[in-house]
Order: sequence, then structure tokens, then C-alpha cells
Amino acid sequence: RFMNGLNHIISSLSEPKELKVIVETLGFQHLDLEVTVPRVIIFRDAIVDLLAVEMGARFTPKARDGWATFLNYVGGAYIYVRVKFSERLKIIASSWAQATKKTADEVEAAEQEAKEGEEGQ
Repeated sequence: RFMNGLNHIISSLSEPKELKVIVETLGFQHLDLEVTVPRVIIFRDAIVDLLAVEMGARFTPKARDGWATFLNYVGGAYIYVRVKFSERLKIIASSWAQATKKTADEVEAAEQEAKEGEEGQ
């Protein structure tokens, strides 16, 4: 899953609008995780170090900088989505819960009235 997401992001690097949509979508999929700047840094450094170990001398300083920048962008986008949209999603969820609870209460009241009507006959 991770590799598919990474491949999807990398393949859209030449299309900024598509890249934005992909990264925002992945940000929404990661809302359940506490993505923070320190965690992004740890993750970024781990991936860059892994690439450096696996690729050896082929992993040039330019490649290292490119990967670090790329992972900073993705991590920053996840944080942005969390900060900007998390509160809105909570409001929607809260509103939905209130609306469905009210509907459930109305249904329950109607059922109670129906039972009382049957007992009266």
C-alpha cells in the first residue's frame, strides 16, 4: 500500500493539480493518525537513510535533497489537511449525530404513540 501511494505521488509530480488532489486525498486517509512535524521529520529521515543504505554511492546528495524535499511536501500536506479540515469534519459528524438522534427520538415517540393507541382499543 505504501509503495502504491508513493508511486502514485511520484508519477504525478509533473502535474501540480493532480499532485495536489492525490496528496490531499492521502491526507484525508491519514486523518486518524497524529501527523506532526516531529513525526514527519522522523519518517523522512528514516526513508532517506534507508534509500542511502540500499543505494550506496548511487544515492547522490542531490537525490538525498530531492527525497527530503518530496517527503517534507507530503508530510506538510498531511498536516495542512488535518489542521484545515479536521474541525470541519468534526462539525459535520456532530451535526449528523444530532440529526440522526433526533430522527431516532421521533421514531421512538411515534412507536410509543402507536403502542398506546393499540392498548386503548
